[in-house]
Amino acid sequence: MIYQELETGREEEALAFLGRDPVKNLRMIWALRRFGLFNLGLAEQGVFLAALEGGGIRGLLFRDNRNMWRLAAPREVLPGLARAAMEAYGFPEALAGREEDVELVLGGVEGLAAAVTRREEEVSMLLTGDTFSPRAAERAERAGEEDLEQLAVLERSLQVELLGSAAEEWAVRLQMLRVVEGGTSFLVREEGRVVAKAEMEAVTPAADELGGVYTLPAYRRRGHAAAACSLACSFSLSRGKAVRLETQRGNRAAIALYRGLGFRELWPHLVVSFRA
Repeated sequence: MIYQELETGREEEALAFLGRDPVKNLRMIWALRRFGLFNLGLAEQGVFLAALEGGGIRGLLFRDNRNMWRLAAPREVLPGLARAAMEAYGFPEALAGREEDVELVLGGVEGLAAAVTRREEEVSMLLTGDTFSPRAAERAERAGEEDLEQLAVLERSLQVELLGSAAEEWAVRLQMLRVVEGGTSFLVREEGRVVAKAEMEAVTPAADELGGVYTLPAYRRRGHAAAACSLACSFSLSRGKAVRLETQRGNRAAIALYRGLGFRELWPHLVVSFRA
């Protein structure tokens, strides 16, 4: 097996490999389609390290510029690919993926499991058109640029609630601007105030990723999150796509919300962080 970073000109080959499982590899497909194999240093750009055999791709590891790793490879290829990445880049900041794949990598790369400082146990869920049960989508609307400031306030609150801190203000505004300009940000208002939101954070030909779901505390238990999610999912499902998301396994309220919309559980998802 040969391990090397993919160079420009191999985008279609990489997309064909990742497209074998467009739901599992959604985030990697999104990054590759959005940025290609160029890396100008943006947070969501990065490099694709490939496991090559006979000139063809057997596996891919995406290392973004925040040093988060995502992998797409058969189980017999995963440990070797991760070891090659360790030799090339050192320890990651984080590793995300299907739990069984992440655990295989942790057990197959010396010193990696011992360096874990945090585990975020999540569940991946999937929605398709035949199971969709929208709830009050008519109460939601697509966000516009005039909503950017209020959306940024909600996003910062979401990050603080989930992670304990928020990204820098300019980074949050840039994140919200991207989804607003892409037409994939949806919201609910009360008396003119934006009180709930949901976004399609990653859009690909076969599947989109729902995220950024948040309702201000004073406006919860009024169906606002369900309304925003319903309109967001309608946007994707009407185009013949599936919708995927990840949510914390212990967040029973969120899981109940998504099940009520027709999502089903796919697999345990795991994000692990490492000490520097």
